[in-house]
Amino acid sequence: MTELDCEQILQLVWQFLDGEIDETRYLEIEAHVAACADCGPRYQFQRRLLALVEMKCREGPIPTELKRKLFRLLEE
Repeated sequence: MTELDCEQILQLVWQFLDGEIDETRYLEIEAHVAACADCGPRYQFQRRLLALVEMKCREGPIPTELKRKLFRLLEE
């Protein structure tokens, strides 16, 4: 498995936050965002955004389509 660069890390952040990444990649992403001055703040923002959306959607899980729309907006 090849090491991921910042662009690849940021493309995988949402899957990482949703727990959809295998353990090896999870550990790599976790270490990268903890050490990287560029990716760390972006990861923290996305993590907080997800927590806020989850808090506001307490009636049930976040609708998949809402997640997709948010992800698309954040990637722009």
